[in-house]
Amino acid sequence: MGPGYRAFTLFLFNSCLAVFLSYGIFFGKVSSEFGLPASATSFVFGVFAVFFSVSSLLLGLFMNRSGPGKTILVGGGLMGAGLVLSSVANTYALLVLTYGVIGGLGSGSMWMPTSYVVFDSFDSGSVNKVVGLVSAGTATGLLFFPPFESYLIAALGLNTAFLSVGVVILAFTALAYLSSRKSRTTSKFDLKRAFASLRTRRFGFLYTYYAAGNAFSRTLVLIFLVPLFASRGLEPAGAIALSLIGVGSMAGRLTSGVRRISEESMAAVGFILQGGSAAALYFANDLVTIGVSALVFGIGYGTYIPEFALLVRKYYGVEYYGTIFGTLLTSFGIGAFVGPVFEGVSVSSSGGYLPGFALAAVVSLLVGAHLLILGSKGRLGPNSK
Repeated sequence: MGPGYRAFTLFLFNSCLAVFLSYGIFFGKVSSEFGLPASATSFVFGVFAVFFSVSSLLLGLFMNRSGPGKTILVGGGLMGAGLVLSSVANTYALLVLTYGVIGGLGSGSMWMPTSYVVFDSFDSGSVNKVVGLVSAGTATGLLFFPPFESYLIAALGLNTAFLSVGVVILAFTALAYLSSRKSRTTSKFDLKRAFASLRTRRFGFLYTYYAAGNAFSRTLVLIFLVPLFASRGLEPAGAIALSLIGVGSMAGRLTSGVRRISEESMAAVGFILQGGSAAALYFANDLVTIGVSALVFGIGYGTYIPEFALLVRKYYGVEYYGTIFGTLLTSFGIGAFVGPVFEGVSVSSSGGYLPGFALAAVVSLLVGAHLLILGSKGRLGPNSK
């Protein structure tokens, strides 16, 4: 199997993360069928986010020992099993276990091993562009899965929707594993040496950027877009907005091939676009404004996502890539737990959707400004501490 086909299967595999990022599609149905307030419904995703963090580190270590192919197989298998089992969960506690714990434990296999396979399969001249293309799988998933899930829920019910997307995840996992099972692993399993490189202010900034700007701000908006517009009588607009975010994100990820602008500056621009459009989405009340704001939001987050893998490679190389990138991804659990749960509590306590969307916008803008300033001064470069 050639590298082009391998990249395509990794693209499909990465699209599966959109199933979880589009949890907002399931939000109303889960809330009504299980009789849950918004706070409890958002807690299901919060548990997933926490176990995403655990998974990112554990699967990073597993990849160093067993290779990216087996990591994809194990992680994708857990994600698919979590969704399939969610289809038979008849209590809130079981849904937390199947969707949150089991699905979350496999989710760390999405971005870390797929990017490593790209580093192993392509030459340095094309690796940036291919990283962007493979990461665009998640964006494509946001284009495909929300309307697919909406249709399944409306036509066949919540359980069939969980079962169907679980089967799709398992199929994409098998394709990605078969194409990447022979990929070699050159990163080393050495926690002491790997973590020594993380005790720097530079890594602390990266960790904060990912937790605050990506996990907190982006996830809060993605999860609550559908409930927000449904509360205003614009229910179809939520699924449309998620799909348009996917379209924008696809375009944003292609910027990873631009070499004239540094990775730091590119990521900063992405956060700033995301912040401004998060505020616009809250105030949007017509389909045109919603559509334009969703596209810009997607371009913003699609721009900075691939830059994190490239920044880790730029600063630390690939010798301890699995350990270092896996550690960085643990920050997702912090932000993606706090953001949706915070907004869920706000909605349940009659605070409405404004507090969460306002905070998401402000945090994204602050992260972008901070990254732009430090990057322009060279304080995040490979030689900085």
